[in-house]
Amino acid sequence: MRRVDAEVVDAYIDPDRCCNQGSIVKLQNGELLLGYNEERGQTHADTGRSCLIKSSDGGKSWDPSTRVVVEDYTEHTGNWDCAFAQISDGTIIMHTRICGFINAPGAIANRIDEQAMGYIRPHQTGYAVYKSKDNGQTWDGPIPVSTYPIADSGTAVCLAGGTGSGHVVELPDGGLLMPLEGTLSPDGYILGGGVNWEPSRCFLLRSDDGGNNWHHWGTMAFDPASIINFQEPSLTRMSNGRLVSMIRVLFRPARYDYQWVTHSEDDGVTWAPPTRTRLWGYPADMIQLQDGRVLSVYSYRAEPMDVRGCTSTDGINWDPADEFIIADCHSPERDVHPQYWHIGYPTVVQLDDGTIVAAYHEYTKDEWPIQYMQTARFRLD
Repeated sequence: MRRVDAEVVDAYIDPDRCCNQGSIVKLQNGELLLGYNEERGQTHADTGRSCLIKSSDGGKSWDPSTRVVVEDYTEHTGNWDCAFAQISDGTIIMHTRICGFINAPGAIANRIDEQAMGYIRPHQTGYAVYKSKDNGQTWDGPIPVSTYPIADSGTAVCLAGGTGSGHVVELPDGGLLMPLEGTLSPDGYILGGGVNWEPSRCFLLRSDDGGNNWHHWGTMAFDPASIINFQEPSLTRMSNGRLVSMIRVLFRPARYDYQWVTHSEDDGVTWAPPTRTRLWGYPADMIQLQDGRVLSVYSYRAEPMDVRGCTSTDGINWDPADEFIIADCHSPERDVHPQYWHIGYPTVVQLDDGTIVAAYHEYTKDEWPIQYMQTARFRLD
């Protein structure tokens, strides 16, 4: 497989906290904003806080003095899976999951997903938006988000939510679209099934007042046979008006599949049946490049562990022959770290000069490896 000539930069490392699952945005003032999850300790536990850091030189360096905590954690609450976007009036919008019941003894013990991650996980207790009018320096919020009829609180770790690739997309009529995953059941999805089990679906919320109020807009992908979980949708709007989304897929009981893709020609009201690509890896972020191609970037979470990309001329058809490696990732030994596979979650932008900047999380090579944020700058022919 071909490899691009990438300039790799360490964006942000905290020796005391894991930093992961980024969301990168090119601001109207030319800066790059990299949002990310900052855990409350050295383990990826999805109970931390949403932060950001900036670059003023196109991702060649990242200034630690620009770091901002958008929403901090407390003893009882946290937030994670933040996604950022800047809309036409200059407002930056961040949306994120809210969680509680941190390390509650016995309350959620012995779930399959906890066994896989190696620690007791929280409950999701809601969903929220935060807004900044000054390029990310200060923030208003939380603004509660109604995800109804999809559950945003209940007994599960992950209910309504997404990843850093779930950037809000602005339509020509000023409407805003937010791509999320979730279930109708407040018990969420359970990998092995259960009494209230149901598969996760991907769906859209829409706001017509700048992100203050949201309502359900469309179902992007759902399997009524209750076999396929559609998760962590990306979203980009092409110059011809087509919305495209690459989706992470998990087959019941616990088999990860290739990425699936779907598209909409009516601003997200209806979606084509999702189809399976031959691109393995997850999750993905997508943008349309200046030359018209659509670029998808994603984590390859199997040996040799790396971040990859692929281009498509229409956002619908994807050929593995067009796949390439962006950057290698360090994976801890399995007997050293229970989350040895948790690399990547890339997010991507293109600069005015054509340079592409992908951000993702990587592991340090310390005795106890810690996730940190890294970026790769490259160009495509």
